[in-house]
Parts: sequence; C-alpha cells; structure tokens
Amino acid sequence: MSQHSAALILALAVATLAGCASRPASEPQRIVVPEIVTVPVREYVPVPAELTRACPETRAEQRTVEAVVHAYNANVLALRQCNRQLRLIRALEADQP
Repeated sequence: MSQHSAALILALAVATLAGCASRPASEPQRIVVPEIVTVPVREYVPVPAELTRACPETRAEQRTVEAVVHAYNANVLALRQCNRQLRLIRALEADQP
C-alpha cells in the first residue's frame, strides 16, 4: 500500500469519527425520564352456577282456562326469577374496574 493510500484512509477515518459528535461539548445532555403508564386489565369473573341455571317453563297440560291461567302465572314467576339472575350477572360485570 502506498503512502498516499494510507494517508487517504486515515483522513477518511478521522472525518468519519469526527461526525459522531452531533452536539457541541458545551451543551448539557438531557436525560429522558420514562413515564409510568397504568393500563386497566379486565379480568374474567366466574358467574356462580345458581345464576346460570335454566329458568323453568310451565305449559298448560289441559286446554282449559284455569290451566292456561295457572301456566301463565307460573311463567311470570319464572320470568321474574330469570330477570333477577340477569341483574345479578350484570352487577358482577359492573363491579369490575
């Protein structure tokens, strides 16, 4: 390798390394402090078995007015019970953050 080539390589290396200093030495370096980020996490809430049981259906066994009214009244009670179970399930979800 000739002297000119070695000098050229040395000059390129010095010029390249001189470009590494992006800020003047007199300017203080700022430190970036990381932020604390809180993320809400939804968790599965197991639903109690008594809230997931099927609601009973009552059918009129005979085609009389009395049997139909009895079945209707029984179904109204079952519907109220099912709506109560749904309210309790929704309350479990509402308690979650």
